[in-house]
Amino acid sequence: MRKVLFDSDTASDDAIALLMATKKFDVVGVTIVAGNVEFERQVKNALFTLEFFGYDAPVFKGSNRPLLGLWKTVEEVHGPNGFGGWSYPDPSKKAEQEYAPDAIIRFSREYSGELELLAVSPLTNLALAYLKDPSIVKRIAKVWIMGGAFSRGNVTRIAEYNFWVDPEAAKIVLNAGFNITLVPWETAEEAAVVTKQEWEVLKKRGTKAADFFTRSNRALLDFSLSQGAEGSIQPDSLTVAIAVDESLMLESRNLNVDVETCSDARGAMLVDYYGSTKKKENVKLVFKANGQGFKNILLKEVLI
Repeated sequence: MRKVLFDSDTASDDAIALLMATKKFDVVGVTIVAGNVEFERQVKNALFTLEFFGYDAPVFKGSNRPLLGLWKTVEEVHGPNGFGGWSYPDPSKKAEQEYAPDAIIRFSREYSGELELLAVSPLTNLALAYLKDPSIVKRIAKVWIMGGAFSRGNVTRIAEYNFWVDPEAAKIVLNAGFNITLVPWETAEEAAVVTKQEWEVLKKRGTKAADFFTRSNRALLDFSLSQGAEGSIQPDSLTVAIAVDESLMLESRNLNVDVETCSDARGAMLVDYYGSTKKKENVKLVFKANGQGFKNILLKEVLI
């Protein structure tokens, strides 16, 4: 089974993506980074998710802030605790003592040439690991990233949240030489919507996983609907699903992608469509994904 590290700012969709990852891969560890909600709450959410479903992957605390600049958590999207206000019991396990960037380096050595990283979060932890040990580029087989927006920013007019929180980290990672597949916001917005009708099916299903989904993603559903979506948008789960089955990528191109770090455009994804920068292609950029194929995995193989 493929060895993966799951890098997360664990809130509602991240938890479902983590559940999918544990079902489909050998998750050797979960690393937590500043993002969606208060940092220690993210750690608790990850620990609870793993314990709730009987998985014992170790959880490592990473950076509790971006490399530079100001940022904000988004409780209005995920609820006050990141889980839609679900008052779940405290997990019995605690996070490991090892710092997440150091754990990334260690796992890259332990599983050299086979380790993959599922990065559905700001990229601070991976950037710090790379800055400490640039040779991880040669040892990490693949990096799957949820981040960036073509033009429809979900936190500013142009920036997607993960890239906006830490654009310096994203810039470092994108230009480091990793083998990257990048799933932007609009790709998820079009292919990763769990509709209200599908929510009703999950509520009636009544399984442990379906109940976990509807409880933890309740605030995300309300927010997505308020933004004009037909249901809850699950970008992190789509990214993991694409890692599971690359045929879900209906349209992708190898291109050079960078990130703006300044002013009102901070966090904007810069795509070199026509090779004007003369820079080397550094990501496989996913333009279109198979929404039905994604939901077949999520609804028929994970939330059962």
